[in-house]
Amino acid sequence: MQGNTILKVLAVACAGTLLAACNDEATSPAPDAARLASADVVANQLPQPFAVRAPLGAFFINQAPGMMIRSDARADFAVQRLVTNPGPGGWHTHAGPSFGIVEQGRVMITRYTKKEGCVSTTYGPGEAYFEVADEVHRATVLEPDVAVEYKARFYVPVGAAFGTPAAAPDCS
Repeated sequence: MQGNTILKVLAVACAGTLLAACNDEATSPAPDAARLASADVVANQLPQPFAVRAPLGAFFINQAPGMMIRSDARADFAVQRLVTNPGPGGWHTHAGPSFGIVEQGRVMITRYTKKEGCVSTTYGPGEAYFEVADEVHRATVLEPDVAVEYKARFYVPVGAAFGTPAAAPDCS
């Protein structure tokens, strides 16, 4: 089972690196600490959430023709497994891009941009997504299932929280 988890974490990191060069509009679910794995999650029925992180120095990766990612400052790289109960999360942003894979459940991401307003996209098992840095968004885990997701997060300020709460936009 540990080998399976390692493969999933590596897949998220690789997918994240490849998607970093994509110029498409981005949406993604985001974690909400208040909704992570509550006491009603039985230990052997669902995987347990985790987060691992470590500081990563400045880097520049340019693998032409389709991928470039760089950082000029030391920041944390993090990998998480989220186990989230159904319901809406809070509006928030992230300091850097995040990439994820939904393993179980369905997650609806609502993102806000000045150009488009609020746009929602739903992701299910086996689907990947990415989040854009500083974009206001929230995730809603759709009933009836708990969602299990894997996340790779880049450019997190060393030791800082993964997300920053944001005011709810006017989605009318």
